[in-house]
Amino acid sequence: MRIPYFKQITIYMIFLMSLIAIVPRVDASMVDSELLIQALKNRQQNIQKIQHFLESEIVKKRLSVLGYSPEEIKSRLDNLTDEELHQFAVQIEQVRVAGDSGLGFVVTLLVIAILVVLLLQLTGHRVVVVEV
Repeated sequence: MRIPYFKQITIYMIFLMSLIAIVPRVDASMVDSELLIQALKNRQQNIQKIQHFLESEIVKKRLSVLGYSPEEIKSRLDNLTDEELHQFAVQIEQVRVAGDSGLGFVVTLLVIAILVVLLLQLTGHRVVVVEV
């Protein structure tokens, strides 16, 4: 038994199945408004951290030496994505503009000296300094 237009129907079905296989599946759902509000708050907090950092005198001078105007800096900040803003804000928190004051080093040396003296006292040893 011969089916009329069998070849045309077969080609049409192959084309249709290929088209269905290529089109991506799209899933959509409702977005919680709390997530959107939290994302906006996070963005504002990150922008405030960055602006506070950029307002320090050392950073202002360095940026002006490099040739950046405040308007150009603001426009570049506005163009950053939320993820880039967050990364920048985290990096700013890790940077110390004035550097370390050396207090940690001094405290460490004092703790070591106290431990050595305590150890010597507990073991009964005496340290005598003789002038030559």
